[in-house]
Amino acid sequence: MENRRNFIKKVGTVGAFSLVADWASASTDSDKWGELLPQRQLIRNGEKVTSFCLGGYHLGYIENPKDAERMIERSIELGVRFFDNARKYVNGRAEEYMGKYLTPKYRDEIFLMTKAPGKTGAEVRQMLDESLKTLKTDYVDLWQIHAVNTPEDVDNRLKAGVLDAFLEAKQKGKARYIGFTGHQNPKTHLYFLKKLDELGIELDTCQMPINVCDPSFESFQHHVLPVLLEKKYGVLAMKTMAGGSMMGGRIDTTPRNIETKDIPDVVSLTELTHANLHQYVYSLPVSTLVSGCLHMHELEHNVEVLKNMKQLSESDKQTLIEYAKPYAGLIVENYKRVLS
Repeated sequence: MENRRNFIKKVGTVGAFSLVADWASASTDSDKWGELLPQRQLIRNGEKVTSFCLGGYHLGYIENPKDAERMIERSIELGVRFFDNARKYVNGRAEEYMGKYLTPKYRDEIFLMTKAPGKTGAEVRQMLDESLKTLKTDYVDLWQIHAVNTPEDVDNRLKAGVLDAFLEAKQKGKARYIGFTGHQNPKTHLYFLKKLDELGIELDTCQMPINVCDPSFESFQHHVLPVLLEKKYGVLAMKTMAGGSMMGGRIDTTPRNIETKDIPDVVSLTELTHANLHQYVYSLPVSTLVSGCLHMHELEHNVEVLKNMKQLSESDKQTLIEYAKPYAGLIVENYKRVLS
């Protein structure tokens, strides 16, 4: 056990690097494909990514492969260089699209992320090998433990060797950086971070829901974000519009007992707009905003919001929170769970 702990500590600890003081500021650069979107720091060593990351989940739901190819090509044209995925997204089709249309042409210029939801070390090792084969790459830039749900889930995955497999993948160069994700309750994230502290380990990133409803209910922003910043984790914001339920629609996590007619269209009922939903998130100390797009106009609108972003004052942010507060909770944020 002592040798195992020494091994984990050796490969898991990252040197202490300073993150930029002003997370709202972003740099702009270019590569051979054109001008990049504004970038923010993701990794302690100073590595940056584009502040907008194209989500892989929705890409996998695009039925026509040619439309998926156009989505990827347009993302590159617009300056996106950060791409999200996961092994189980739409039965692997999301990774298949990126392996066919993204990595063969753009691998050297992009930051590529995927995730593994496996519950044992053997499962996640197999998932990583499948991801690398499907994505047609020898390594991913970021590999994340996908969707930790409860403290018990964290304990079970640790006992089953999931973390060991992730540290091993980083050591072997199959993943440059490693992190974890989850959307159900901030207590789970805090518990995982505590367990990592006990093991003497720091991961590189954490992905979690951040939106205008979040501060008013089981808040990741209030409870987890400050801890991540103190530990110098890169923060990936997801569900920035509550997965779409903020516009009155059903999403994968909407319970069957919730009638569609009972899901409020928060945007239509308040002074909120699609633009200031994302402006709110960009005004927080996050590294990137991950958003999936089914249609080209959604992608172009997301990019337009980022390129025209203005830093919101604390008063502005509080006003948006107050608009959304009556709608926070398990109907709109139905991916969350209340833990005792």
